[in-house]
Amino acid sequence: MREMHPKQEVTLARSLWSGLVLACILAACAAPAWSASFDCRKGSRPVEKFICSNPELDAADGRMGDVYRRVNASFPLKGFVQATQREFVAGFPYCMNGTDNRPSTGPASLRRCLDWVARRTAELESYERAIVYTSAADRFTHDDLAILVDGAKDRRRVRMWGNWMPHAFDPKPFPAGSLCDIEEELKPVRGGFRMDSHEDVTLRFSETELRIDGLIMCSARNTIGAGTYRRAK
Repeated sequence: MREMHPKQEVTLARSLWSGLVLACILAACAAPAWSASFDCRKGSRPVEKFICSNPELDAADGRMGDVYRRVNASFPLKGFVQATQREFVAGFPYCMNGTDNRPSTGPASLRRCLDWVARRTAELESYERAIVYTSAADRFTHDDLAILVDGAKDRRRVRMWGNWMPHAFDPKPFPAGSLCDIEEELKPVRGGFRMDSHEDVTLRFSETELRIDGLIMCSARNTIGAGTYRRAK
């Protein structure tokens, strides 16, 4: 093989480096324009533009999207994760609002939105640990009730979500309206568990069902009645 002149070696090295840089640029251009839970090239709402313009929020939203897809695929009560995510997405733009109730893209709004995404991600992850009971006969809708029980036997927490009702005087589709959304720690009592907010109500668990003895008030128009709820598997 013929040896190259030193100047030729330098020229070749520069050419290879230029080619490598160009390849990296082209690869970057060809890569998806988002890591968020949606395509930033199609984002048009102010909150979507806000997410895509902040790398930290963009990455956090992308992680939440990954967790959502994983949990949604394996959750035993089909339709529940989608319904809760729909409610979250509907309310998420308000994380941009300051004390004057106007949207902002400042540091305070960024911190609020990051906190909302972090809490929703943690909530989704908690779904994976929960035992799930429901009034739904098949696929869950927001009209049904889901009861998620998480934690050790003596440190259990309960989340009750659903039983949606439209507003009486200005009815609009879900997620507007009245929704039962209760989360609190349970206190062990003889024969079951009780909630601090409803000390006259007893929850009794088994491998196949959850029984509620008493009436749980979610709002003036929305209640969870006594009865038995099957375990979703």
